[in-house]
This record gives sequence, C-alpha cells and structure tokens, in this order.
Amino acid sequence: MFFKVIASSTILAAYALAAPGKDIQDGAPHELVSDPSSQQVTSSEAFTTGAGNYDNGNIYDGTGNAGTDQYNCYYGGWENFPPSSQWVEFDAMWNYSKSAMSTSCSDLGVGSCSDGAGAFGDGDTGEQIGLIWNAIQQVAEASLVDHRFILATILQESSGCVNVCASTNPDPSQPDNPGLMQSDGGVTFIGNSASDSNQQASITQMIIDGTQGTADGDGLVQCINQYGNIYEAARCYNSGSVDSSNLNNGEGATDSYVNDIANRLTGWLYANSNYNNC
Repeated sequence: MFFKVIASSTILAAYALAAPGKDIQDGAPHELVSDPSSQQVTSSEAFTTGAGNYDNGNIYDGTGNAGTDQYNCYYGGWENFPPSSQWVEFDAMWNYSKSAMSTSCSDLGVGSCSDGAGAFGDGDTGEQIGLIWNAIQQVAEASLVDHRFILATILQESSGCVNVCASTNPDPSQPDNPGLMQSDGGVTFIGNSASDSNQQASITQMIIDGTQGTADGDGLVQCINQYGNIYEAARCYNSGSVDSSNLNNGEGATDSYVNDIANRLTGWLYANSNYNNC
C-alpha cells in the first residue's frame, strides 16, 4: 500500500460536525451478497494485543464510550501506543463517524479522478453508510480482524467515501490503490446508480480487498499475522515495510499513519492533528 494519502487527517478535522444518530445502518438492506475469502487472523499474539477478535458481533466492546476527540503523540515501538483496553467501543466509534462519512465525498472534492479530484461521485447517502456497516461486520467476523481497526483504516484511507478516487502508484508497473481502504489492485465502487444489492456487493468487496488482501498485495490480515499487533500491521499496510523501533518512520509513505490510527481508536475525529508538533 504505497502513498495512501487521499484521506488526509486534516479533512475530517476541518469539518466539525455534530455527532450523528445511532440508527442509520438499520435502514439499509441486510443481505450480504459477497462471500469473504478464507483469509483469517491466525497469530495467537494478535488475540492478546487486540488485533484479532473472535467476538466482532459485540459492538459494545472497548471503553464503553466514544473516547476523547483529541490528538496525542506516540513514539517508538508498538508497545508505546494505546493498548486495546484504551480503545473506544465500536458502536460509539461508528456513530461518531457517520456524519463525517455523510460529507466525505464532497469534502474530498467531486470531479474527474484524472483531473485530480478526490472523489468521482457524491456520497455517502445514509443507505450507503448502512451498507458500509454491514460490510465491516461481515468481513470482521469472517477475517477475525477487530472491526475497530477496519473502521479506523477506512476513515484513514478514504474518510469513508464510497466514490473515492484511487491513489496512483508512483511505480507504473504496480497496481493503483482503489476503494474504501485504498487496497492494492482491488475494486472501485460500482457507482451510485447501481441497485442496493450491487452496491452492497461492491462495498463488501472493497472491504474484503483491504482487510483480507488481493492478488496484488497484503491486507490487514496478512500484516497482522506477520506482526501480531495493530500498530505494526498499520505501518505494514501503509508502507509495506516496518521499522519496529520507530513506527513514525513512514519508509517513504505517510509518517503520521500509525499515530493517526492510534488516535482514531481512542476517539479522535475532528480535532486538529498535532502530528507535526510531535
């Protein structure tokens, strides 16, 4: 996953919206039409650090609240980043994020991807947000990746915009990074005019691509199985290589990436990023 920078942390921080309600996903179709691949978290360490989760059906996990919308600085190896006992519950994280997703495509700038726009269509509608919920839960339960990590990665990579443009790989011999999780050579959204069931299949596939991997590159599962924790896995997903002693070393990708993920897991969404002062 090279140079995944479309969904800058400053995009969310610039739009201080009110916290959304809790029931948008209930209005969406619940038929999950795309079967996940067989890729799962198998690292025993991952289930002790929180990267793996056998109970993603429990949406009231974590601290029991939405945490604090502030940006903190973390340094060094993964042990210096917030442990899973400090992560917010999925339900609160989700509900706090929905208003950001509702304006995500317009915030990125709608237009032609070839002309430098961030999104190729409007979104997200309330129903599309519900489809994202369905897909996260389906893929989390199939892959055993903690659903909060999947959501944090979606917010980091695309702000949750289903119509996000692909990041162009600087190496023309390598695939671009499309979709909600800016995966390696995965799928791009089918479009707003498609049927609900086809939109669900497309959204689910985008999350499968980022979580369980593609023929062209690793997803979160492969990075978790290699490193056993979310923070090194996040660096792996963003950069492809990991300096375990300094997770703020982007190896040519996004230096702030692991700090951003850590802060998303503890409640950060709109507050200004202080990473440049870290």
